[in-house]
Amino acid sequence: MAKSTLINRLKGPHSPIGLLVAAGVGAMLFTVFAGTVVHWNTRHQVEASESVHHTEKVIASVQQAALQIERIDYRTRLYLLTQNEEHLNRARTSANQLDTVTEHLKMLVSEADSQNEDIAGLERCSREMNREVLSFDRHSTISESQLQECKKTLGLMLDREQALLQDRNKGSQKLSFQSIVTELAFVLFSLLTLVVLFGVLLRDALRRQKLEKATENTNQQLARTIDALKDRAYESEILTNARDELQLCVDVHQVYLTAANSFSRLLAGTSGTLCILNNSLQLVEVGSSWGDSQVNEPFPPDSCCGLRAGQPRWRQPGISELQCSHFSGNPPERYLCKPILAHGTTLGVLYVQCDSSELIQLVRQRMDGLRQLIQLTGMAIASLNLRTRLESQSIRDPLTGLFNRHFMQISLERELSRAARRHQTLAIYMLDVDHFKKFNDTYGHAAGDLALKTISEIFRTSIRMEDIACRYGGEEFTIMLPDMTQESAFERAETIRRAIENLRIPLHGTTISGFSVSIGVAFYPSDAMTADLLLSRADQALYRAKRSGRNQVTAFESTIALA
Repeated sequence: MAKSTLINRLKGPHSPIGLLVAAGVGAMLFTVFAGTVVHWNTRHQVEASESVHHTEKVIASVQQAALQIERIDYRTRLYLLTQNEEHLNRARTSANQLDTVTEHLKMLVSEADSQNEDIAGLERCSREMNREVLSFDRHSTISESQLQECKKTLGLMLDREQALLQDRNKGSQKLSFQSIVTELAFVLFSLLTLVVLFGVLLRDALRRQKLEKATENTNQQLARTIDALKDRAYESEILTNARDELQLCVDVHQVYLTAANSFSRLLAGTSGTLCILNNSLQLVEVGSSWGDSQVNEPFPPDSCCGLRAGQPRWRQPGISELQCSHFSGNPPERYLCKPILAHGTTLGVLYVQCDSSELIQLVRQRMDGLRQLIQLTGMAIASLNLRTRLESQSIRDPLTGLFNRHFMQISLERELSRAARRHQTLAIYMLDVDHFKKFNDTYGHAAGDLALKTISEIFRTSIRMEDIACRYGGEEFTIMLPDMTQESAFERAETIRRAIENLRIPLHGTTISGFSVSIGVAFYPSDAMTADLLLSRADQALYRAKRSGRNQVTAFESTIALA
């Protein structure tokens, strides 16, 4: 009887053998089920990821098309301004690239019916831009309405794709969350099963504790991995946004503010300053800052250990005790100075202040992202500085800093058109430095250049912001004064004449004086209606002033000379 009871217990549903068999069958079924669920989640995650990647490619192509349109507009304008065929060739290259991008974009959105109308509009835009650029010459202009239509089409496509990208990202995140929850559920279920089995079969608490500890470590490692991935995704998002924002900046001050905002997001909790070398390279000035930065402005480059070393430099207690000397108060205990480089040239230094060891660890973890963001900032600053120099060189006289003759001709046509629209007057001076050749022969060309620079500075300080002073050629100058009465124009010309008459220039231990200028004045619309005729009338007035004894202001066809 006892033997029969023992056998029944061994064969019963709650016996260890029965539990082992049931657990084995359950484990097989669970494995199949888990594999199916994991496969389903993985397949859908891959599909979601491919959809997101495809949408990102479409957005990138749309942005590339927008960039090519901007380049066409920019290069054609530069061509009209400089008459440099290289700019026109680059505009045509951009037009060809726009056509290529359009075809690629058409292929990408071929299955999206919602984009058919927009892609057709973009193809029309591409054809029109190619046609206009191929036939473009110095008398042509790019249709502003065509540009706006192209930008509008691209904006609509970008809005649709970004909305689609947002939806697909949400779907991908939802699938990831479901996958994590499912995997955690599987882990917990597996853990519970193992605990029950080992509890029934072995009653081995020690092994169970070890197993639980191992599982806990695995979960912690998984959590750390997930946190690291999230942090990397956050860092990538900041860099992407920073790159997009920096591309939209039109001057370096916007770059400074955009960069400071990006640095504060990337290194949350820190304080810092973006410090930039000035044009003389003798001082470092504050471009922008975030948090409670203690950098003093301005400071010499040698004040920063990072600039002196030419590489990133940490200051931490017990590691590096040498302090930089560019602080307004007591130096902080922990900070980083990292030079900003672009094309091998040092542009400045990024100062990052860390008030705790945890913030130092954060900065070290994101050092790669910080390096990339500094590169983006340096390239943006260098590009804008280069563009500013090129624009200035194309319209400025290199000796005097006044506008050149080419810019004067363009500005005169523009000011005449504006005066005609607003029913206003326009005064124009033709100025010639008296006996300048004799001065040059006596004192040399270096002294002549110094005199021209000094006289040009008098022009700049004697006119209004809206007036335009140009070097016409040699010692001749032209000044345009929009919306000025004849009486005010003569008074302003007389002020300039007296200032030059009283001019004293120190040279080689002595003072040179005796300068004078003759000024011819003509007015729109009373003297002339066209640019060429107005310049000719002012020039005639100038020669009348010369013939009448120089050092005077003379109006066109006027018998009165103001001296």
